[in-house]
Amino acid sequence: MTRRARLLATAMMVGLTGPVAADPIALLIGNEDYERLSDVRRGDEVTGTEDSLSDAGVRVVAAAEADLGDMQAALSEFGQMTRDADAMLIVLSGRFVHSEVETYFLPVDAEPQSLVTLPANALPLSTVLAWLQSVPGKAVLAIAGDNTRGDFGPFLEIGLGDIEVPQGVTLVRAGPRTMARFISATLAEPGASIEQGAQSGDVRINGFIAADQVFLSEAAPAIVSPPDPSDDASDEDRLRDRLAWRRAEQDNTSDAYRGYIQAYPNGDFVDMARNRIASLNESPEARAERIEQSLDLTRDQRREIQRDLSLLDYNTRGIDGIFGRGTRAAVRAWQGDQDFDQTGFLSREQIERLDDQAALRAQELEEEAERRRLQLQAQDDAYWDETGAFGDEAGLRAYLERYPDGLHAEDAQAALEEIEQRKRDRAGARDRTLWDQARSIDSEAAYREYLDRSPDGAFRDEARARIAALRAEASGANSAAAREEQALNLSPTTARVIEGRLDALGLNPGRVDGVFDNDTRRAIRRYQQSRNLPETGYLNENVVVQLLADSVRSIFR
Repeated sequence: MTRRARLLATAMMVGLTGPVAADPIALLIGNEDYERLSDVRRGDEVTGTEDSLSDAGVRVVAAAEADLGDMQAALSEFGQMTRDADAMLIVLSGRFVHSEVETYFLPVDAEPQSLVTLPANALPLSTVLAWLQSVPGKAVLAIAGDNTRGDFGPFLEIGLGDIEVPQGVTLVRAGPRTMARFISATLAEPGASIEQGAQSGDVRINGFIAADQVFLSEAAPAIVSPPDPSDDASDEDRLRDRLAWRRAEQDNTSDAYRGYIQAYPNGDFVDMARNRIASLNESPEARAERIEQSLDLTRDQRREIQRDLSLLDYNTRGIDGIFGRGTRAAVRAWQGDQDFDQTGFLSREQIERLDDQAALRAQELEEEAERRRLQLQAQDDAYWDETGAFGDEAGLRAYLERYPDGLHAEDAQAALEEIEQRKRDRAGARDRTLWDQARSIDSEAAYREYLDRSPDGAFRDEARARIAALRAEASGANSAAAREEQALNLSPTTARVIEGRLDALGLNPGRVDGVFDNDTRRAIRRYQQSRNLPETGYLNENVVVQLLADSVRSIFR
């Protein structure tokens, strides 16, 4: 008889037994050799603890290298045992995948697929957690696997997601071999402290934990339940039950599972059917996730949503068109502020509201920037009238020191160049040579050398001004800003769009060619000044979002 046949036969026998006394039960599924995915080394070793648990009086259902049929049979058998349990242990060792709201344990014949089909072809952890929370304080979910990560399918990633542990349930995590040792030495040992057992190895515990918590209080006698003569269900009836459940799983809809419960109110899979209905319909997150999937958003549309959120000061941790944890957290925060259910998934109505709010915020930012621009322009003009307008070197330098990117900066710089040229004409040959050498090197050390060798030279003010400018350029803030801009990986096309936007705002970025030269940097600083942003001359996500805000509107319009 094959392993699957034995499991199915056992499931039938358990289904034919009558009531039994309450006792501890355990489900062990250990998978190592996956057919279409990478293997989980020693993943099946947890099933080797079956004898230790059985000797301690625990009723055990175990399946090693379980394909989908094996897992369904094991779950069917274990599901019937849960009604009579006073303590419950579920051990899952192998490969897991997760969506934003659910984690699934995979059979060995699993293959990459969509979130729509996965629930019928894997084990949602919500199912086993529903069983476990029926015995609070005596329920343990043990999960073993490796650290492999990667894509599994749309909206699915390999690995464990965030597991919300119900009250009274203990979650234990470790590698497969460590988990097997922990089960044998602690969970299968009457009176052994779970907390102390975890401290002796690389075992992590979450959820419910008490200082004196044990899984087995004392060795329970093995219980063999004889067939109940009053149970007259035939093998044929149970076969029809199983086939009906298979059909419901294939449809994987709430109506299909309700139809199964109505047809087989005492069937072997009633509890699982109720759990599936809850997973599909009773979870706002699951409903919201399906609604967002139906919108079939493109990556560009997702980027626009991320830009909208960022414009409204919800940090998505990137504008890349990928809705990861950062974006989902930003969506939940926005939804909470809008009195929506905080699911982290968006509907069409919500996207349109978000887009309208971002458009309004962009307009507000433009109006705020215009008011600030006029205010700064008045201050700039007033200071120019006090200093540079007279055309003397001291006044021009005073203006540029306060307004290096001011409205009159180009005029001031041109006037200083004329003054420098007159100085050159008057300066001695040696002084001109020293200055030309310093200018050709254009470093702080070169200008300091000029000042040392010609302390009363005609170009001493220019040397000091250039030293101050070089120090500002080399400051840690600007270096960090440059790295932040580099991390954006702006394409030449995007760079030209940005320069075009700066030009349209009248900020004089120079030639619109996708190359950020000194003129572009000055225009960026002017833009940052008008928006009350740090004036670095370099771009970051916040600056780009505001700068391009009026060009990314209307996702569905």
